[in-house]
Amino acid sequence: MSSYSRSYPGDPGPSTSKGRRVETFEPETAHERHQRLYRLKSAYERGKVPAKPQSKSELDVLKERHQFVRDSNVDPASLAWEDQLAYKYYETLFKEFALVNLKHYKSGAVALRWRTEDEVLSGIGHLTCASLRCEYHEPSPAILAALEEDADVPPDPDSTTPLVEARLEEMQMPFGYVERGEKKTTLVKVVLCRECGKKLRYGRQKAKEERENKALEVSGGARRARDERASEPFEATVERAEQERRRRRRHVDEEGERDRRRSRGDERGSSRRRASSSAASEDYGPALPPELASSRSRNSTPARSPRRSASPPRRR
Repeated sequence: MSSYSRSYPGDPGPSTSKGRRVETFEPETAHERHQRLYRLKSAYERGKVPAKPQSKSELDVLKERHQFVRDSNVDPASLAWEDQLAYKYYETLFKEFALVNLKHYKSGAVALRWRTEDEVLSGIGHLTCASLRCEYHEPSPAILAALEEDADVPPDPDSTTPLVEARLEEMQMPFGYVERGEKKTTLVKVVLCRECGKKLRYGRQKAKEERENKALEVSGGARRARDERASEPFEATVERAEQERRRRRRHVDEEGERDRRRSRGDERGSSRRRASSSAASEDYGPALPPELASSRSRNSTPARSPRRSASPPRRR
């Protein structure tokens, strides 16, 4: 008795002992049709990247709605459920010290985040270096082993004894960032080792050097002149000082001559003003009779004459 099996396009199907494929025309069931269509669909979509789901996870919501510093005056009950989720996660963070990522410190880009409860209990960020890429970020196993020998308790979060073989320094830095298109600034405290502290101050130090270089470029001529004076011989220095002294003396003499000319001009102007004022006083004096006015015009001299009275002379 021979056995029959189905064979469809794209499906190799079972083969007989002689290598022949047995086909049948019996109607297929719903399950068989579903499997055939699924195999065809898989054959067409083989090698393609599956489409990204449209729904958002809680992590996506946190990335979208998280804020580095939230306003404490806002009531969480009045927020949307996405903001309430982000606010609930924000309350679980410890914001006394921050952790810093100095991967792109040369370009001035620095990333900060707050610490979680596990990091606070293990002493990361305040008893170790806060840089995520530093070798002193994790507590030293030798120091932890010594502490476990003394007492079988985890490190005290309030302790100030470092858990690494490096000197740590606490720094307070202004952190400027852009959040939802808005520029914000806040003060953040970090604990870093000496090398990471230099990296954190690299951007500010570089900006300071650029400002100094620009100032030197502006005053480059004066600096080159000073260098030339420093390299010139003693006789040339004495000659240059003598020329400078002569130039200053000439300048003082010119200023004095200019002041004397100005004072003489003021005196001439004052004398002219006095003469014009006297002439004006004579012109605006009381009117003389015609006979006296004609006689005064005939006897007028350049010298200043005493003022005559307008009344007729008395007879003796």
